Amino acid sequence: MPPAALSYERSIGAIIFKRGDPPKREPYFLLLRYPGGYWEFPRGHVEAGEREHVTARREIREETGITQLRFLDGFREGYRFHFRREGRVITKDAIIYLVEVPKWIVRVSDEHFGYVWATYREAMKHLGFVNAQQVMRRAGAFLTRKSTTAK
Repeated sequence: MPPAALSYERSIGAIIFKRGDPPKREPYFLLLRYPGGYWEFPRGHVEAGEREHVTARREIREETGITQLRFLDGFREGYRFHFRREGRVITKDAIIYLVEVPKWIVRVSDEHFGYVWATYREAMKHLGFVNAQQVMRRAGAFLTRKSTTAK
């Protein structure tokens, strides 16, 4: 049997968060439930000629209905994973930004089976893939550094 054909894809998305009520202002992270039953960040394919931030904004709007976004400067992480589709091995690079939003309102698309706003600890439990957990750890550390330097 010949080896499965290889293919490459790239997706761009974001870890979306909103700060809770004072005085603690703990960040809550938005996770989407994907058709495979796993929880992940909103992300999607890059359209021809599209810049990363444009892709991230478009995918976030399409998948969550959220349009008010504040990208945090200095956070851009990536990971690579492989999966099978129709007998082909797909290699995918995902680029993830960190985005703050002002509202809790989410209008999840029909591409997903739901969403959850979760504390950092809860988000880590929801995320089933090691690469997503690693990016989440980096985001948590980034936010901790930002909040300690802001004081």
